[in-house]
Amino acid sequence: MRKSIPSGMFVERDQTRLVTFQNWVLDQKVTEIVMTERQFWMFAAMQPLAEKPWLSYMGRMISVPDMPEASQKQLGLSHIVRPEQI
Repeated sequence: MRKSIPSGMFVERDQTRLVTFQNWVLDQKVTEIVMTERQFWMFAAMQPLAEKPWLSYMGRMISVPDMPEASQKQLGLSHIVRPEQI
C-alpha cells in the first residue's frame, strides 16, 4: 500500500526518530513511502554523513513528488513514473 507519511513526521530534528518511522511503516503495512521534499531532507539529515541519501527504507521505495525533477535525477530518485511519462 502506497502511503504518504504524516505531515508531523520529520518536521523538526528532535522528532526524527528512525524507530518511530520504522514502526509507522510496519503498522501501516506501507509498500511505498511518499514524502515532501522537506521531509526527505530531514530524513536524509539522520543518515550517516558519508552516505548518499537513502532511496528506500526497509525495502520500500521513497517517492518525493514535489522535488524538482533535476534534483531527483541527481539523487537517483528518478525511478518515479510521472503521469506525463510513458
